[in-house]
Amino acid sequence: MEELSIGSLFMSEENPYTPPVNQVEDPPIQSAVPSSHNYASLGARFSGKLIDVLIMIPLGLVIGIGYAFVSPPKDIAVEKTSDLFSMGATGYGYGEALLLAVLGMAAYIGIQWTFWASTGQSIGKKAMKTQIVNLDGSQASAKTIALKRYAIMSLIANVPVAGSLVSLIGVLLIFRRDRNCLHDDIAKTRVVKFAASSQ
Repeated sequence: MEELSIGSLFMSEENPYTPPVNQVEDPPIQSAVPSSHNYASLGARFSGKLIDVLIMIPLGLVIGIGYAFVSPPKDIAVEKTSDLFSMGATGYGYGEALLLAVLGMAAYIGIQWTFWASTGQSIGKKAMKTQIVNLDGSQASAKTIALKRYAIMSLIANVPVAGSLVSLIGVLLIFRRDRNCLHDDIAKTRVVKFAASSQ
């Protein structure tokens, strides 16, 4: 039988003064990055956009009619309101058309700004319970939405021929797996189902 040394006996015994080991495991870290199941559906995105467009149409008409009264088209004498709907873009140069687009864009941003700033939602997205977030899952700022997501694409859309083509391609990109359009890629944002905890 082997003899045990005094040192080995002491080493085999538990030290009564050793602090207890915490056996409680830390909860797993949850990523704020939105997963694919949280992406807004195509139907919700389309419906939200349609609502926002329906807001923009009367706004554009008011701006266009107001501008026509202040600065009538060069080749058409505006005598009554009905003439404004039949003249189309006749009599206005590209510069004036671009000015009208910028005025409309500014008015639209002004209407939506409060909604963007509070929850990252436009009026249409609020109705459809969707939200614009950054790629890390945090709420996108009103500045990001207005400038990077909306203004840039609005200006591109007003470039003759090429602008319409880019806009069409940008919208068709929504059929990708991440459901991002071109304006989402530019702004580095994503549209997801609205969750109050993401604010």
